[in-house]
Amino acid sequence: MTRIERWVVARRRLWLALWGAAALALAPGLARLGIDNSPRVFFLERSAAVASYREFVARFGPEEGARRVVTGDALWTPAGLAYLERAEREAAALPGVRTAAGLVTHHRRFLAEPPSAEPEAFRARVLANPLDRAMGFVADSGRAATLLVETGELEPRAAADLLAGLDRLAAQAPAGTTAFAIGRRSLELALDRSVAEIERVYFPLLALAALALLAVCFREASAVALPLAYVGVCELALLGTMGWAGVRLNLILALLPPLLFVIGLATAIHLLFRCRALEAEGLDARAATVATLREQLRAVVGTTATTAAGFGALAVAPVGPVATLGLWAGLGMLIQLAAALTLLPALLATVAAHRGALPERALEARLERFGRRLAQLAVRRRAPVVGGFAALALVALAGLPRLGAESNALTYLPAEHPVRARTAALERMGVGVASLELWLSAAPGAPGFDDPQALGRLRQLSARVGALAPALSAVSAGDLVDDLGAGSPLAALPDAARRAALLPLLRADPEGGPLLARFLAPDGRATRVTAFLRTVGFDAVDPFARAAVAAAAALFPGARIEPTGGFPLLLELQRYLLSTLALSLALTGLVVVVAFALLLRDAGDVGRALVPNLWPIAVVFGGMGWFGVPLDLATVMVASIVLGLAVDSTIHTLAHHRERRREVGARAAVVEKLERAAPAYLLTAAILCAGFGVCGLSDFAPTARFGQLAAAALALSLAANLLLVPALFGGGQRSRRAPRGARIG
Repeated sequence: MTRIERWVVARRRLWLALWGAAALALAPGLARLGIDNSPRVFFLERSAAVASYREFVARFGPEEGARRVVTGDALWTPAGLAYLERAEREAAALPGVRTAAGLVTHHRRFLAEPPSAEPEAFRARVLANPLDRAMGFVADSGRAATLLVETGELEPRAAADLLAGLDRLAAQAPAGTTAFAIGRRSLELALDRSVAEIERVYFPLLALAALALLAVCFREASAVALPLAYVGVCELALLGTMGWAGVRLNLILALLPPLLFVIGLATAIHLLFRCRALEAEGLDARAATVATLREQLRAVVGTTATTAAGFGALAVAPVGPVATLGLWAGLGMLIQLAAALTLLPALLATVAAHRGALPERALEARLERFGRRLAQLAVRRRAPVVGGFAALALVALAGLPRLGAESNALTYLPAEHPVRARTAALERMGVGVASLELWLSAAPGAPGFDDPQALGRLRQLSARVGALAPALSAVSAGDLVDDLGAGSPLAALPDAARRAALLPLLRADPEGGPLLARFLAPDGRATRVTAFLRTVGFDAVDPFARAAVAAAAALFPGARIEPTGGFPLLLELQRYLLSTLALSLALTGLVVVVAFALLLRDAGDVGRALVPNLWPIAVVFGGMGWFGVPLDLATVMVASIVLGLAVDSTIHTLAHHRERRREVGARAAVVEKLERAAPAYLLTAAILCAGFGVCGLSDFAPTARFGQLAAAALALSLAANLLLVPALFGGGQRSRRAPRGARIG
């Protein structure tokens, strides 16, 4: 490889020009990077439930949308009701809205005058109407009225425009009332803002923290600029490619830029430290760069492979955003490896050639002595060190049975967040924002659901389902037909005769017909029952769905009954969190084992090398159980990513350990390596912990937990690499021919 390394360094201007041109060409792609946290992003595409849901939507229409809520003392005044009527009309005209239904729309056919003409009479009529309460058009107490706005699938920009239009309508509410929009679209927009916060606030803070740490350590502008230039070009290359490819960030993929930033910075720092050390020993710029690349090549390739494996293992996850993160992170690692072998040596040689005298390395020397003392302590006190690490792991592992998962996306937001607070307030008033659909298909040979008797049983079913926790109400085609009959001259007829007469009238009605078509197929062979729920996790929704299916099966024996809807599909991916964790960790571990096997060529050494890398993960996940920190979409990735990162330092320590211990002995080999590598380990750990720790400042729970847990795991990994690795690898016989003057710890 020496010839190739010299060729790269000799043509450093060419490589700088090539990478600069690539960055300039790809940089405009950054402007094309959008944000998309719509529900379909988080559906399990390989799930049969998703295909079934799409068939359901094709049959009955989409069930996405929002509620516009009006509350306040002036709600039931002429001004308040006039505003309701105007808002319903204007909301229905907004782009992207398929239907907008509320109190005025529901009762218009029976009113001789507008509701504002007789407010008290209208209020009494509404509060006495079961369908108004079941649809959530009015809270049980009359404290709030809502407008149900239904849309199809909207692009992120269209969804944001719709919510902006609803907010403009809310701003027109008269004095004494408060209006706001809430629902899945609102949560989606809140997630978008949290993603933007990572890129606009926390990523710049990470860069500033890295800049400060580099300045403190190197005290030289070129040494600070070099690693930042390297990671900047790599980030531009990857993110620009993503932008040109039409990728949109979501709450998971938004973690990619800061992740690759700190990983690339760690590689640059390792090479920069070694190059400066070789220059301090008397080598010129070109020779020091070539020697650094030759010496560190095995470690750079090994660490890139294991880190890429940590991300790549996520690509097999059934959760779309997690898999996408794994794929793009894998590409990012390949870009960083290519740049580490070409761009980074070119930068090192260029900076060193124009620097003149090497700046003082007092801090680096102190860090080297610190690393040596720790390694010596570890090899001399092997039993207490190993015992202490083992004891902490055992205590932590006892917390694993307590580890749970959080699947209520609303709790990802702070308690005071408007979306969370308003949703909770509306649910306390008896109006549900989330929903679950029961899809019923008639058995062959059985009467359709448009049969008068079946309509009656559908109404019974919605009453039973609406009484199950966590449901707040439920609606069926039977409720729609009976609601029309309650205000018509046909009300005195027997139930079956009344329903038989009303059904064709409702289908022909300009307003009631489209609404009925959302609940009953034209041929009557399929129907839906919509249950409005409190916003909860799958631990509450799953038993509810089973109970609802059982209730439907009791009333419609032989019918095919399937629970579906966007809300349960979003919860479905949460069930895969533990399996995603186990699978990604197993695949990452397999690659790490292979890397160590190629590096160490000894089964015992491979086993010892795995211990300090699995130990931080065991402590962190056990600690999550003890402290009640749940798994979520972000924290489930901590294990494989941290394993891929933590193993980097171990690989740097052991890259030449097998050869070196034959020359100077195991103790001296590990001590001298940690002496040289300690400055890089400490600085990269500080930057990694700061980078992830900055994400821990977010008020969005998954981002904050991910940052805090990753920072904790990497701090533990640093301790393991400085203490546990020398304790495990510093034993055994001394070299048969240790050179004179070799320092044995």
